[in-house]
Amino acid sequence: MSTKETEVSAEAVAGYSRISGARRIVFLRHGQTDYNVEHRFQGIIDIPLNSIGHEQALEGGRVLAKRLAGGGRIGGLNADYVSASEVRIVSSPLERALNTAQALARELDALGVEVGEIAIDKRLLERSYGVFEGLDFDQIAEQYPQWLLEWRQTGESAGAGVEPGGVVGDRVREAVLEHAESVPQGGTLVAVSHGAAIARGVMSTIGLDPRDFDCIRGVDNVHWSELVLAGGGGSGASGAARWRLASHNVGAAPEVFGA
Repeated sequence: MSTKETEVSAEAVAGYSRISGARRIVFLRHGQTDYNVEHRFQGIIDIPLNSIGHEQALEGGRVLAKRLAGGGRIGGLNADYVSASEVRIVSSPLERALNTAQALARELDALGVEVGEIAIDKRLLERSYGVFEGLDFDQIAEQYPQWLLEWRQTGESAGAGVEPGGVVGDRVREAVLEHAESVPQGGTLVAVSHGAAIARGVMSTIGLDPRDFDCIRGVDNVHWSELVLAGGGGSGASGAARWRLASHNVGAAPEVFGA
């Protein structure tokens, strides 16, 4: 290898180590609501956490906070570069998500990890389900059978006013990447959102188009998915640094509503 080639390689490695912003994004779903238990479409209706949901937020927040504060290796990837001291939280404005974000922030604070003010971003809202919202499957089958069949077969229903899945993925990806840039170098961004929004946001952020690929299930209540910025070899992934799925649907308890 020539001297010039050696110098270029060294510069590339140095440049990679100086990538600014977050190197981990955690998508966290809110706690249980009565609509989850009743299997009703929530969408953008502002339904609060129920008593179990508040308990889930406390316990799940405690487990996730310890994971975030611990730093080190993540999901088998060499993620020692992730800072345990730099965590920022952004949340959907809906009460069920914001209360879950606040529970996590309190647990992080108790461990000495300062997160600052929780940012609110409407782009993390749940997918809008149009006329389905507030109804359970039996009610939808009675009132809108054709649109329900369309949604079950394709995951979409323009007639019912369901927000296109690709649009959901795009807005969630744009939100998390924008907020990730403002996180101190090497830190973690936690995005507190909703089941359908998280599934499509994860797909979109790792380069999959929800319009063509809809094979990642939503996470359960107060469960999370972790993305890490990894690549370049020696980090568990070859190729250029990109957002990669390190873990999915991880949580404190296996039996929860709202899958």
